[in-house]
Amino acid sequence: MLKTFTVVVLFVVGSFGGAASAAEAQAYFALHDLGHGVWAAISPPKSKAGANAGFVIGPDGVLVIDTFEDPAAAEAMLAAIRTKTNKPIRYVVDTHYHLDHVAGNNIFAAAGAVVVAQANVRSWERTQNLKFFGDRPTAKQKTFVATLGLPSVTYRRGITIWLGDRKIVVRALEGHTGSDSTVVIPDAKVVFTGDVFWNHTLPNLIDADTKQQIASNDAYLHDYPDYTFVPGHGDVGEAADVRAFRDYLVFLRKAVADTQAAGKSGAALVNAVLPELTHTYGGWGWFKYFARHNIEQAAAELKGTKRVPVAEQP
Repeated sequence: MLKTFTVVVLFVVGSFGGAASAAEAQAYFALHDLGHGVWAAISPPKSKAGANAGFVIGPDGVLVIDTFEDPAAAEAMLAAIRTKTNKPIRYVVDTHYHLDHVAGNNIFAAAGAVVVAQANVRSWERTQNLKFFGDRPTAKQKTFVATLGLPSVTYRRGITIWLGDRKIVVRALEGHTGSDSTVVIPDAKVVFTGDVFWNHTLPNLIDADTKQQIASNDAYLHDYPDYTFVPGHGDVGEAADVRAFRDYLVFLRKAVADTQAAGKSGAALVNAVLPELTHTYGGWGWFKYFARHNIEQAAAELKGTKRVPVAEQP
């Protein structure tokens, strides 16, 4: 049974959003005790943390998975870790380059952590994240992205990290972006998926290869059938939740492909697919925000016109 603790933090000085009053105190995340020294930090809807994160306590140190969208939320997690252990924070693993998972890297690097990630995270973090601010990012937004903390250790396919004798397996399993990593803690039977899996929540597919994302979720089901899954967004889940998300992607691709085959495109295609999506998935989180985008992005992907970041050659 999961134990849940809510961490409430005052925005005395918002690192990006600016100063905030005591009236704007917010719960950034709830800590879920997954057992064996593994904790998930689950961000509720509209939290300025922006995404989920977590940490693992080993015999000689701590490993952190993702660092939120707001550095102040990372500071809150650092404080939360310190209520559980005084062991040094040795590593941060970024599950991908998106802003809502890396903006607190500098907080943990200053605390002594080595930031590690798939090689494309380092290539894209300070360039591709600008698109999330629209066509005309402000000077402040440009500075924010330009000073994001980069990983200092990178890999292509994965890396094994040891906290004393505790083994943590990091696998490059793509689909959400070309920079995705999955963090597996075998002795606790816990998987942190980043945004490759969203629990009963519509995903951001801006950089996605949904065919690959389906394959990665199939790998979760095959390789970790009895594990606990910490998604990038949504609550802690299990295999049935992974299957539901995988089936959403299959449903989306088929609905879009069938409508394209009927000769529809653009707004006509979106309007034809949306009722199907609403009927089955209208109760999922972020449906109103992402449904039309998901249809448009899946259509571009299937047509071969979708633009995604290009990986640097090794």
